[in-house]
Amino acid sequence: MPVYRVGLVHGFRMRPVLTDSLLAAAVAAFLLAGAAVSHGELGDRPGAFGLALAAAGALPLLVRRRFPIGSLLAVTALMAAFYLCGFRSTLGQPGILIAAYTVWARYPASKAWPSTVLALATYEATMIAGGASNPVGDTVIALLQASATILIGHSVYVRANRLRVTAERADRAEREIELEAQQAVAEERIRIARELHDVVSHHLSVISVQANLAKYVFETAPDTARGALDTITGTTTEALDELRRLLSVLRPPRYEPGEYRPQPGLADLPALVARLGDAGLTLSLRVTGTPRPLPPGQQLCAYRVAQEALTNVLKHAADATAELTLHYGEDTLRLLVVDSGGGRPPRVNHAGHGLVGMRERARMYGGVIEIGPREPAGFGIELTLPCPAAGRTTGEPS
Repeated sequence: MPVYRVGLVHGFRMRPVLTDSLLAAAVAAFLLAGAAVSHGELGDRPGAFGLALAAAGALPLLVRRRFPIGSLLAVTALMAAFYLCGFRSTLGQPGILIAAYTVWARYPASKAWPSTVLALATYEATMIAGGASNPVGDTVIALLQASATILIGHSVYVRANRLRVTAERADRAEREIELEAQQAVAEERIRIARELHDVVSHHLSVISVQANLAKYVFETAPDTARGALDTITGTTTEALDELRRLLSVLRPPRYEPGEYRPQPGLADLPALVARLGDAGLTLSLRVTGTPRPLPPGQQLCAYRVAQEALTNVLKHAADATAELTLHYGEDTLRLLVVDSGGGRPPRVNHAGHGLVGMRERARMYGGVIEIGPREPAGFGIELTLPCPAAGRTTGEPS
């Protein structure tokens, strides 16, 4: 199809009022040309009233898109009036076919049938009452034209309905994909925020304690101050490494994945205990049961809970002694952090970090966590995780 024809068709589709106006004018001209007196032939012109009534049969087509059934009924009524007033349409009635097509293209068959049957019955009755010269032939032609109109109109309706359903499904699928993407982004942000909280809170607490120690013994015990500064240097380096690893997920990596530091696991607990011991916390690590491999996610969960719990002890009860116990049961891993007391219990952070973050981590891996004071003194955090018999691991603490 030439480009100018495509543009013309698109222009008519974009201007339905203009299209219907031109269509109504063409139908009116067709009806005027075929109008004749009763029992007359083409050229037996009726009077002015007959011509006006013939042309009026095209007027309802102007509103056929807004009122399809009403337009069909109006065209039928004007056609009936034209025949009953003693006139004849020698070229046929295209207006009623166009109106019927619109009804079938807009409505399902159950809704289109009543008005169509009424229009056909009215046409047949008024044609015979008006003294048709060949009623049998006109009836056969009318039925053939009506059948073709119904088939074409209904096929247009079915196709349009199929396209609408397809478009709705596509929109629904697109919305679901968008919601899933938004949910994934939100979950990733929560995970990164939790990791940042754990890393920053722990390392800054160690740095703060060591910096205060170096400040107070700088003049009297230079070796102790130097050791504190060395601990600060090591802690800072480790914190920067972990922050780089976390931030790498927010931008494309510039070096090979093998250069990243792996996620911490149970094998890193001794180093965590040693680092907090250097910060001045009296702490011991005890492993019971038979160690066995755990998936990396569960290892990270246990490590972060231990890190957060011990950091809270350092911040809120630095003079207390603490014990970290890791127990391998038959089908569970139990991690327990208790302190001897002497400070205020950690405050729950309702923004989604701290103790709330511990609960979120435990829930993520199907575990449970108990947090609260211990009798007769102190505070405890106990994590219980399902522990499979075998799995991939990054190592076990010695």
